[in-house]
Amino acid sequence: MMTSHPPRLLAVAMVFLLVLVACAGPAATPSPTGAPSPTATPAAPTATPQPTMAQPEISELRVGVIPIVDVAPVHLAINEGLFAAEGLTVTAENMAGGAAAIPALQGGDLHIAFGAWPSFLVANQQGIELRAVADGVSGREGFTEFLALPDSGLEGNPAGMAGKTVALNTLGNVGELALRYALREAGVDYSQVTALEVPFPEMGAALDSGNVHVIWTPEPGVTGSKTNLGAVTVAPSYVGDMENFPVAGYFVTREFAEQNPNTVAAFVRAVEAASQMANEDSELLHEVVGTYTTLPPPLIAQLSYPEYHGALEVATLQRVYDLLVEFEMIQEGLDVGSLVLTGN
Repeated sequence: MMTSHPPRLLAVAMVFLLVLVACAGPAATPSPTGAPSPTATPAAPTATPQPTMAQPEISELRVGVIPIVDVAPVHLAINEGLFAAEGLTVTAENMAGGAAAIPALQGGDLHIAFGAWPSFLVANQQGIELRAVADGVSGREGFTEFLALPDSGLEGNPAGMAGKTVALNTLGNVGELALRYALREAGVDYSQVTALEVPFPEMGAALDSGNVHVIWTPEPGVTGSKTNLGAVTVAPSYVGDMENFPVAGYFVTREFAEQNPNTVAAFVRAVEAASQMANEDSELLHEVVGTYTTLPPPLIAQLSYPEYHGALEVATLQRVYDLLVEFEMIQEGLDVGSLVLTGN
């Protein structure tokens, strides 16, 4: 058992507490000879026609999010008026995770939720009819890692996780996918490790106390653990076959999608525009992350960020499903194409 380090435990906990989408005007009529008619009066300039979007069926939306960097586009779309331009008023409701948001969707407490794609797919297989409306993020190297303490002997040694306890925020989700993949690449069977559920806010404390040997954590946990604990990388996530892996996105109930197609389309357009802003303007991205977390600006600037998306393709979600099937985490037979709303 590794020894505890109380003086730095508070700093680690504070970091992890944060963790838990032209037309020209008409010309003058020419004379039969092709020369302008001397009696013709030039037409007054007209405004360029603008495309008319159907009005949202519901203008006020409650969107379930997690206070992590993944959902920056939602906050950007709120702060920059992108939702307002679509006729929407959006309230971001913090949730523990996508799995926790599903009952809130079913009960009507939320209209749209952000969550990991495995949770979405498993829920549908269990008979909970959800529809994917927008892509969220894909993983980049450095955004999420398996970490251990510096004296563990596990740095750069994923095979060393055999016989060890590894903390995942939830089992049967994207963290387990990442662990299974990392172990397979290292020649270790998943049965050789003990996977333990630990909420993201408690990961640092669990590692520091010795209750687990390895943690799987996204930002800001990666940078926070390395800064406060001197944690080292056992293995990166989202490399190899999992490079740019689709991590999470936005979904609704089937009933909401059928009754509110204009609302869903407006939400997707705003999230897609905000995602482009987040990818292209790091200063704006860092600024908005500071508005919904209490991370200090220097730490925000150091974080490794995911790739932000918006429009969702069936192939994106199919990639997640296929890997779940490959690792026997979900049964075959789910029609992924029927779960994705496209053409927004």
